[in-house]
Formats: sequence, structure tokens, C-alpha cells
Amino acid sequence: MNISRRSLIGSTLAASLLSGANAGAALAQGRALPLKSDFNLGGVYLDSASGHPLSLPVLRAMQNYISVRFGEPEHSWHTTEVRDQAAALFARLINAAPTDIAIVPSTMIGENLIGASMGIGKGDRIVTDAFHYWASLAKYGEMRKDGVDVAVVAPRGNRMMPADVEAAITAGTRLVAVSLVASHSGFMHDLKQLCDIAHHRGALIYADIIQAAGAVPIDVKASGVDFACCGGHKWLQADRGAAFLYVRPEALPHLRRVQTGWLQLKDYQYHAFPNDPPGPPEGSWQMLPDSAASLFEVSTWSHSAVWCLRASISYILAIGVDRIAAHRRPLTSRLQAAMRDLGYVALTPPEQNSPIAAFARRDIDQRIVERCRSRRIAVSIGDNADYIRVSPSVFNDGDDIELFLEAVHV
Repeated sequence: MNISRRSLIGSTLAASLLSGANAGAALAQGRALPLKSDFNLGGVYLDSASGHPLSLPVLRAMQNYISVRFGEPEHSWHTTEVRDQAAALFARLINAAPTDIAIVPSTMIGENLIGASMGIGKGDRIVTDAFHYWASLAKYGEMRKDGVDVAVVAPRGNRMMPADVEAAITAGTRLVAVSLVASHSGFMHDLKQLCDIAHHRGALIYADIIQAAGAVPIDVKASGVDFACCGGHKWLQADRGAAFLYVRPEALPHLRRVQTGWLQLKDYQYHAFPNDPPGPPEGSWQMLPDSAASLFEVSTWSHSAVWCLRASISYILAIGVDRIAAHRRPLTSRLQAAMRDLGYVALTPPEQNSPIAAFARRDIDQRIVERCRSRRIAVSIGDNADYIRVSPSVFNDGDDIELFLEAVHV
């Protein structure tokens, strides 16, 4: 009994694959921003950095998936076509090859897998910065307890200075790990400059791009980044449950498989049943050649999340990331100027076209929280109401910004 990777497609599924492939692109093509009618917004939503609303193409993709899953249960979970299409679309979004992409459950899992597969341990050095994702900082702090030498670069003037990162990359540094766009402050690294610094010093570099992909242009080939990961529920405009992990082909030799599952097997031969050929009781198998997918895709991915991602990335590509960034720029510029006049300190450097505009003020009180809530304005406000993060997207316009500014003018 020989088992190998197979794709089984029924008639209904084949039609669904065909009709769903370009649904997102068809809706967005040629239309001007903002695209309010594509989203079901019950107020002013300025919190896409926390979780992006789902668009009509994603809603239809989910309905399509459920229809296929309901109508042809023997086929729908076996297919790799939608996974391959979603991975190819994401590869196009960041200028990678589809073969350089693996699908993992989340950004955080992707970052953990990179460290584990590099075999980083006691005596090795990791360089990160204080603007990296907070759970990642905790992860590296825990690694420090196990003897890993972890350096955390501090900001200066709400910016990370490349010279400070370079100074931290000493002998024995194996990995530099950063968030391309900082979740809390919105600071955006010059990724190519950072990669050049790391590579010159013999280190590899990982970038968490969940606050960047789909919101700002990314070119992994031009930057030279070795690893990057991005979940679907923020600027990729999809749902939780799947993330794309990019591995630069030249970095593959630095990695080893740390998990094994059926997606990594080229074939498997039983030797336990009456008609099987003789062999060891555990069976015989061949592993797929090393690639991003064969190293990191262990078992069944979230099919529903992948169907959503196929539609959402098609939608983003049809709009164009350059257009998305250009649409956002006057909105964040208005925020920067007006919030300064209201006594807020900008945490996000005003010269950067970051998808996040974050501000701080010591004497903010609960009234701002209540005013935003009563006016159905969604933003991120710190627990002590001393921090506000605004993250406009493709459905926001100047009126949304003015309503927010009126709410925080107390």
C-alpha cells in the first residue's frame, strides 16, 4: 500500500477553484479609493493594525469554501490548488518565487520555527530591538535564560539607528530579528540597509512583516532579507489561522528540519498489510527535497484561512500597494499635524509613510476612550489612555480622520 501526496478535485470544487481565483481582483479593478462599500463598517474603523475588516471578496471566498466543504467533503481537504494559488499571490506581493513560501499557522510560530531550525542555542548571539513585537521580545528573553546571548537595541528619538544595530552585531551573532514596521510605534526600518549590515557581519536576518505586507511595498529580493513571516488578519485583510513564511533560497543550507509530517513526504510505503512488500514495520518513505514548504509545512493548513487569503491578496494586488500607500499618506499627514497641535507626541516618524500613526500624551483621561466608544470610532488606546494608535486603510477617508480628531480634542 503506497501513499503519496495527491490532489483530488470534484466537479463542484473545480468550478469553485476557477470562479474564486480572481474574485477579489474583479471587484477592486479600476475603482477609486476609498472603497467603503466593499466593507461592512458600522462606524469609523481606524484600527486595521489590530485586525483588518473582511471585504466582500473574502466573505464570498469563505461562503464558497463552506459550500464546497459541505457539498464535496471527500475532495475539499485534499486539494493543494488554493494553497498554491495563495502562496503564488503572496510571492508576487513581496517579489518572491512561490517555491520560497511556506504556509504556517501564525507569524509567531514562523519566527519560532526559524530560530529552532537554525539550531540557535547556548553561546549563540541574537540581536533584536525594543520595537520588535512584544511577544518576540519575551521569546528572546526566555532564550537568554537558556544561555543565548541576546542584545536588544534601544531607540533614540523614537527611531532605531542603523549604527546602533550594527554595533550590536558582534562575533557569534547568528540572527538579527526585527519587525519591519513596529506594531506599537509604527517605526519602519530600511530593510535593505539592515540586511546589508547584518550580512556584512556574517549574520542572517528575520523580519516580521505582518504590519507591512499589503500596506507598504516590499521587495524581498531587493532587500536581501533571509526570512520573513506574515499572518493574514492584519494588512493582508484575511483571517487568522495561516501565515506566509518566506525563506531566501541562499539561506536554506542554514536550516534543518525540526518537525516532520505528511506534507514533507514524497511517498510512504507500508510493510504491515497482507499485500505489502517486505520491509521494516515502520514503513519506508522518501522526504521531499528541501524547500521552504518541505521544511516548515508539517500537516494540514487552515483551508478556510487560505481560501480567504487567496481572495484578499487578489483584491490588494488589483488595487496596488503603491496606490494603497499613496491613499493613506494624506490621512496620516493630517493626523501628524493635528495631533501635534493638540499636544500629542508623535511616536511614528512623520517622514515615514507607515500604515500606523501612533501618539502619546501624559494627561489623556478616560473621556477620550468614552468619546471614541460613543461615536463608534475604533482605534487602539493604551490601558492608561496615554497612547493612541491610528491605522487607516483602503476604506478610510478624510472625514474619518476629522471625526477622530474631534473625538480626541478634549
